[in-house]
Amino acid sequence: MSNNLVELVRRRHAVDMPTALDVLKAAVDDHGEVTDDDRRRAAEASGLPEAAVYGVSSFYDDLLQPRGKRHLRVCTGTACFAATGNAHVEQLERELSLTLGSRSADGSLSLGETVCLGFCHSSPAVRDGDVIDAGDGAIERVLTGAARPAAEPEWRSVLEQPVLTCRGEWAGLRRALAELTPAELLAEVVAADIRGRGGAGFPAGQKWRFTAAAGGDEKFIVANGDEGDPGSYIDKQLMEQSPERVLEGMVLAGYATGATHGFVLTRSEYPRSKPALDEAAAAARAAGWLGEDIAGSGFDFDVSVLENAGSYVVGEETALLACIEGLRGTVSARPPYPAVRGLYGRPTVVNNIETLANVPFVALHGANAYRALSPGATPGSKLVCFNERFARPGVCEVRFGTPVRELCEQVAGGMVDGHELKAVQIGGPLGGILPAALLDTPFDFEPLVAEGCMVGHGGIVGFDERTDMRALARHLLRFGAHESCGKCFPCRIGLQRAYEEFSADAPVNRARLEDLLEVLELGSLCAHGGGLPAPMRSLLKHFPDELGLA
Repeated sequence: MSNNLVELVRRRHAVDMPTALDVLKAAVDDHGEVTDDDRRRAAEASGLPEAAVYGVSSFYDDLLQPRGKRHLRVCTGTACFAATGNAHVEQLERELSLTLGSRSADGSLSLGETVCLGFCHSSPAVRDGDVIDAGDGAIERVLTGAARPAAEPEWRSVLEQPVLTCRGEWAGLRRALAELTPAELLAEVVAADIRGRGGAGFPAGQKWRFTAAAGGDEKFIVANGDEGDPGSYIDKQLMEQSPERVLEGMVLAGYATGATHGFVLTRSEYPRSKPALDEAAAAARAAGWLGEDIAGSGFDFDVSVLENAGSYVVGEETALLACIEGLRGTVSARPPYPAVRGLYGRPTVVNNIETLANVPFVALHGANAYRALSPGATPGSKLVCFNERFARPGVCEVRFGTPVRELCEQVAGGMVDGHELKAVQIGGPLGGILPAALLDTPFDFEPLVAEGCMVGHGGIVGFDERTDMRALARHLLRFGAHESCGKCFPCRIGLQRAYEEFSADAPVNRARLEDLLEVLELGSLCAHGGGLPAPMRSLLKHFPDELGLA
């Protein structure tokens, strides 16, 4: 059925044509909810059946949560949980007399839930309209109608020659178009071994090679800016602080693979990201780095910047493509992989924002220079970010192979106010929990996997000695159950059952939980259900006495 829907969308495909999702989002912005008339208009605009449009309208959080004239969205992400134990959520519900996802009877006020707002360096965070306030006093300011924009995080590098924390200047593209053929650029990217920064770590050059070899006269580059991992705000900072570098990486990908158009999908939870990319794209067109006949090379490439409507699982590449097509953001079985059959059924490169931001350095300096940046097994540098439990939170560019202890104690300054670091979760909600006793583990793909953890996005959420590990397990499972796309029953049902185990006022049956984790790991369609057992197993291994097991 999904292939049939994609075919319907493709018949009307045009880069600047609104999708069903676009029409529904506009309806919510206009009158606070989706009506049957809105669904009929979306069906007419997109060519989809009304039943399919109903499916879209009932999938995305931004379309489901009713909006009042004043709409508040409180972050329930892991960094905010680490900061307050959800006390900030309870305070808002209590003092506003609203529950999450509800609207006042007169329609003047609504309270929504969001995960996350990307201000993990100064949690807790609340969004009032398009203003995001965070940190000390934020809840009180929001309650009195005095919300103010929160300060941006520190943005720095430990490298003598930063790769990612400097603004793009299009020098890599200039050299590639003047000195390298598409095949030569592709060979440099393959030789650089840029591992994907979105979680799986798959080599970017291999994806590019598959798409370059695929047939057809229409190919796409998709930048995955749907950074949904609670506690990670790396891509947010790249899109807002160095959007030119991201766009340059996309153009280089197009040059190497034969694609002529790219799409960036940003998060609606990051209201500044799309405008920053749109502004950078307009400047690039004016300077001749986007559009037709770039730098007189005969190569054409342009981009469209889109915004999601609230869904964590859309960070998975097949769900991401469905979202861009205006469909439900559900996962599809692979193969075929997007590199061969992707957006609108065409060969598509899907890369994370940070992955693409590495490419201009390779195009300018070559694969050998890139590989020399890091003493670890993985070439290149990596952005990491720290939550507000650390004395010096923010985003920092580091070398692979750096011990996690050095990152936490020296780069991030240890725990704030003299508290003791109990554990860290690296790489988002699918990442294992690394206890303080294992902080000497190198920050790299294989060493972290050996400890049941992962690099993932690179977000590092620290928990101090006050953290209740059973409450942490419940928090992660609640998130997992809510964000399941529902397509496969091990994930849809299994995560809810695991959440219920930890929510009951009774000991958790360990044998039953272990069986459930195995079903999730082996039977889920994608890494959402298959990955969430990792933090649960870490907690079972390192903190069994705190989980209330039977």
